Amino acid sequence: MVMQRSIAAITFIIFTMIGTTMAAVPIASIDRSVIAIDDTLTLTIRINDGGSYTGPDLNPVKTSFYVLGNSQSSRHMIRNGKSESWTEWVITLMPKRKGRLEIPAINVDGQRTQPISISVQPSIPTPGGTLEPVFLESEVDTSSVYVQQQIIFTLRIFQSVQLDNMNITEPEFDNAAMEKLGQNSFQRRIQNSPYRVHELRYAIYPQETGDFIIPEMMFSANEAMARRSAFSLPGQGKRIRKMTQQHKIKVKAPPPSFSGDTWLPAKSVKLIETWSNSPGNIYVGDSITRTITIEADGLLDSQLPPLSFSPIEGAKFYPDKGSSETSVTDKGSLSSRADSAAIIPTREGEITLPEIRLQWWDTKRNKMQEAVIPASTLLVKPALNGTQGNSTPLAMDHSLTAAKVSTVSADSQTADNLLWQVVAAGFALAWLLTLYLWWQLKSKGTIDVVQEDSVVAKSLSEQQTFGLLSQTCRDNDIHEVRTALVNWARAYWPEQNIQSLQDIQAQSDHPSLNTALAQLDNVLYGNQQDSSGWHGESLLSVIKLVRENGKNKSTKAAGLKPLYSN
Repeated sequence: MVMQRSIAAITFIIFTMIGTTMAAVPIASIDRSVIAIDDTLTLTIRINDGGSYTGPDLNPVKTSFYVLGNSQSSRHMIRNGKSESWTEWVITLMPKRKGRLEIPAINVDGQRTQPISISVQPSIPTPGGTLEPVFLESEVDTSSVYVQQQIIFTLRIFQSVQLDNMNITEPEFDNAAMEKLGQNSFQRRIQNSPYRVHELRYAIYPQETGDFIIPEMMFSANEAMARRSAFSLPGQGKRIRKMTQQHKIKVKAPPPSFSGDTWLPAKSVKLIETWSNSPGNIYVGDSITRTITIEADGLLDSQLPPLSFSPIEGAKFYPDKGSSETSVTDKGSLSSRADSAAIIPTREGEITLPEIRLQWWDTKRNKMQEAVIPASTLLVKPALNGTQGNSTPLAMDHSLTAAKVSTVSADSQTADNLLWQVVAAGFALAWLLTLYLWWQLKSKGTIDVVQEDSVVAKSLSEQQTFGLLSQTCRDNDIHEVRTALVNWARAYWPEQNIQSLQDIQAQSDHPSLNTALAQLDNVLYGNQQDSSGWHGESLLSVIKLVRENGKNKSTKAAGLKPLYSN
């Protein structure tokens, strides 16, 4: 048995490596999606794999763009004990015409990137007369906004001479929140002269009504001097100082026509509902997690309100702590907030979930809009074999005597899928190869067959122990799941001495996990010990939520709180 479990663990590692290799696909990205006809554009193609590649086929790109440069780099690093490798190509492009252009799908050794759309605008007007070798320009995307509405502020530094010691003051505000969107460098031809352009973009959110001022920003640098000879040091030329113009923006209060609870001025807001497993297949006593996510374009995550789940008849609710994040693009901020709750039906029949509505202000159409999750009905099936929906408290302690590693088996339900047929064949081949190597080592006296299972378990990573736990839950193996669960928890919280289900409960503050542990403990050690009503998929869905939330309980520092609530 020890031999079989050891081979299973080793084979799972091989299987994971095979899956990782198959998943290596090229990803294309650009530094800007809106450019001028005289600008250059940086296209980056990355493969998260340390393999050897011949490079991207850029011939389809040349239909709409000039290819001005192409460089390749590869890196390998170890972060938090995990090895990472990638290969990257950085390509400089210039558009051949104005309008909406597309960077087509690019072939990299048989794999293709996704196409990317680019907006190419006419040449940017420049001041008349002779241009200086260094000059600045700044702009805002609007002259009037509502309070807490996003303002895009752009600063550009133009240089046609070599500069040293460049420095620019960052904008600071006491009455506004700010997010830096990015910094790019590109070439632009102005009056037949090439200029190097450094572009900085910021998203600013005024928190008070009235006149909002973006003050002047100071740029300083030294003009570089050429060496007089090969033995002389480079000198510094004259000191250059330039200032941007000041921008004044009118900030308005929320309009009286807005009737929502929280003021949300955005380009778009939507609600997305997801479930940990199918809500159409739920029994009395099952635990299923419902997640509602707010996605907003033009807001910070600190502006998004938490969503509350109203109590409903016939079910228990266990809300979880919400999570939020903000990402940035060259067009502004994109934010999201996810709120989850575990639902445990206490009776069979229909259970109605009320609709969820969120009012927000559409800054593009200048009117109030509503994001809605319609009301829905859960059809709860009777508990299997009389299993009760009410969970019982965890037993005080059930210590481990020996850690066990479950055998990974192929899922027969995927046999119709050609891809998984290939994977299953590779899995079987790896199994036979490992078995042969083990027999060879054993015949030479290299392997100690009295090795404890716990040693094998400790040698696995968190991802590998989670894979074994996932397979055990999908097999609905009640006799092996407790050991697999403890092995995963040890790898997930390596600094803790986890020996039992109670230790896992003490370490995690996730209410859905505590409920699932109580159900498992009741089935294993309760009075009836009837496992026919236990479903491993329900436990697995909760474990996935715990892993998504992350083991670090510290949350991101809160931003400025919304000032306007109706």
